[in-house]
Amino acid sequence: MKRYTIPIIFFAIGVTLQTLFYFSWVSFTLLVVSCLLLTLFLFSLDLQSLPYITEKPSSQKDQEIPTDGVAPKEQKENPTAEVVFDTNLPIPTDVSNLELEEPKPKEILWKMDPVFFARESVRLLERSLFCDTVKEFPFSFTSPKLSSIQYVYFDGKDFKECYWQKSEMLVETDDNPVEWNEWEENQIRDSLPVISKNKRKLYVPLTINANLFGFLCFTSKEGWEQEDIQNFWEETTNLSEKILAKREYAKVTRHPFTKLYTVSHFYQMAKASFEASEKKTLVLFKFIDTNYQSELAIGLNHMGIKQTVLGIGLFQLEEDLYAALIPNERLESFSSFFQQFIEELDQLGYPSEVALGYSNPLIPDLKFDGWIKKAYSSLEESILYHAA
Repeated sequence: MKRYTIPIIFFAIGVTLQTLFYFSWVSFTLLVVSCLLLTLFLFSLDLQSLPYITEKPSSQKDQEIPTDGVAPKEQKENPTAEVVFDTNLPIPTDVSNLELEEPKPKEILWKMDPVFFARESVRLLERSLFCDTVKEFPFSFTSPKLSSIQYVYFDGKDFKECYWQKSEMLVETDDNPVEWNEWEENQIRDSLPVISKNKRKLYVPLTINANLFGFLCFTSKEGWEQEDIQNFWEETTNLSEKILAKREYAKVTRHPFTKLYTVSHFYQMAKASFEASEKKTLVLFKFIDTNYQSELAIGLNHMGIKQTVLGIGLFQLEEDLYAALIPNERLESFSSFFQQFIEELDQLGYPSEVALGYSNPLIPDLKFDGWIKKAYSSLEESILYHAA
């Protein structure tokens, strides 16, 4: 009942103040109503506290710890009632750490149409051959008039800038278009050097044996003269010979359309790997009832190299037969990658069936020809399985 003294005191103070200063029936009424509401509020608090002042149930009484430090006899005799806590265990500070971590989603392999991706990859491979040669054999700044050089690649149709050089600094650029007029472009297409009208730029073609690879654009603040052309022509010809040599080597080792390694290069690499007793498994691929199989093989090659599961890449043995030398420690990663590769093709509208054959060189007393034949036998069994 002590809490009800609050509204009584409040009411008494209110009446006293009204009597001393100013009495109004309106204010007196408001005082009475506010005191009654306060009294009802305190009464409701008493009603809510009634369950907690009732007698505790017997089960709760049994769990109370006695104040004298002696446990009840019943609790001592019951072994299941004793709970032991290990105070040495660390207390987690972040509850989220207790939750199981969800596996990270796999990275999407196909980020564009497979056919477009394959054709763009072949184009970029030709460009990278040109760029790798330029990076390996950059032009030397021998003329004091020379301020910068542009290296421009020709893809058979358009000219695109790929490198810019200032002194010894070589910077790779995007496929920036060339800023020149029609007459200058026609001269380069005819494999002829040309000086711009303001004489600030000298264009020298990269050409040899009627092959046009691109051109070099030499910039000068002083202006070029006709006698300067011969000074740059010899070194430009040397760079053209380097590019031609890399292209000829690529023709021998790579398929003309897919740019995958050829069958002759396969036997050379496979024999070297086998004789070195490298732990690699020969895997053969054959697409069955699949459209755009060459484009899909190109995509498999590029993505497999990017995911580091295909070794040096795919070999094209026949028109629709491909091979790979996969390190044994990457076989599990390759299996997961290849399954995702096929699943994403189905989702993109390119349903594919692939027959696989394999052969491990670690079989005792296995010779090189037996290693190859075993892979072909395994592939034939896979083809028969798909046909059934």
